[in-house]
Amino acid sequence: MINKVILLGRLGKDPVVRRLDNGRVVANVTLATNDYYTKDGQRLESTEWHNLEMWDKQAETAEKYLKKGSLLYVEGKIRTDRYTDAEGQERQTRKIRVNNFQMMGSLLASRSEEGSRSDAQGDTNATDGGHAMDMDQEDEGLPF
Repeated sequence: MINKVILLGRLGKDPVVRRLDNGRVVANVTLATNDYYTKDGQRLESTEWHNLEMWDKQAETAEKYLKKGSLLYVEGKIRTDRYTDAEGQERQTRKIRVNNFQMMGSLLASRSEEGSRSDAQGDTNATDGGHAMDMDQEDEGLPF
């Protein structure tokens, strides 16, 4: 069985970081991803919010570098937590337990600058290991 999630989106707020009594560190962040569709000839946007959970070194990295609006690539697993609320009702919440992540904002900015310099030299594509990337298309569909 496979439980793998890959997301690319922007953070909805700064990470909330907690240091536990056992020395572990956990960071919780929300990530927004967008989907575009056409209905009755009109282009519409749908934003999906994902709750992310990062532990230990990842949590410390998140605390140090991630801010609201940061562009983030995430790989992780879907986890379901079950709990009983104050009224005694059984509840559940879903989150993404992050296995690894990559901060993309500065990478895209530097590639955009490279593309601008390259455009002046007649090259219109920024490249990623030989794979052409359209920078305008890369930012399309992001909620911020």
